Amino acid sequence: MTGLQIGIFAGILGAGVGVSSIVGYFRWRRWKQQIQTWQDFAATRGWSFMPTPGGFMYSAGTLKMEGSYAGRPLTLETEYRHQQKAYRIATIVRHELGDDFPREVVIRPEGLGDKFLKLFGVQDEQIGDAGLDAVLDLKNVTPQARAILLSAGMRRPLLNLARAFETFSIENGVLSAEVIDDVPCTPIELYGLLTPVRELADAVQGTRGHTQWRSEGAGQEGTQS
Repeated sequence: MTGLQIGIFAGILGAGVGVSSIVGYFRWRRWKQQIQTWQDFAATRGWSFMPTPGGFMYSAGTLKMEGSYAGRPLTLETEYRHQQKAYRIATIVRHELGDDFPREVVIRPEGLGDKFLKLFGVQDEQIGDAGLDAVLDLKNVTPQARAILLSAGMRRPLLNLARAFETFSIENGVLSAEVIDDVPCTPIELYGLLTPVRELADAVQGTRGHTQWRSEGAGQEGTQS
């Protein structure tokens, strides 16, 4: 290898290292901001919070927040997943809906496969509401479950849940929902992620009033406007 070739190689290598360092620095800054936001959010509610630093493969780690809403456990956490030779991060919300929600019913978003099967007359269970039947894949819908899902105040939260989360499920009375590559980094983003969960929890309880989250969220918006 000639001196010129060595110089070119060194220049390319140096440029690559420089770009990687810049990208890593900005990821690290965003990670620190996420930690502060999640920590403050948890502290104001008396929830627990634990960040886990990333290893060599990531310049950021994972976050986990545990607490309760309406007296029932709620968990918000992130995790890395290996997909197609790359790592992607998922933000996952889990919340127990309580005994007021029928534990036998299973709800997931209706996917492309479900829509394709409908073209051939293969239907999932229906509850009689065109809007909900179009976006939800339902199983084990007993008469009691149908009555609850069609009750006043449930329709909008269920539709909002389907709009907010491409992937979610309600099984055995537990809601699990997630977004990919979209970790909340500000209080407003945290409120936005949790709002559909809160709305459904309130609907299950049969309440329609404003909650602490909503009032605090409005206050945060006011301070940032």
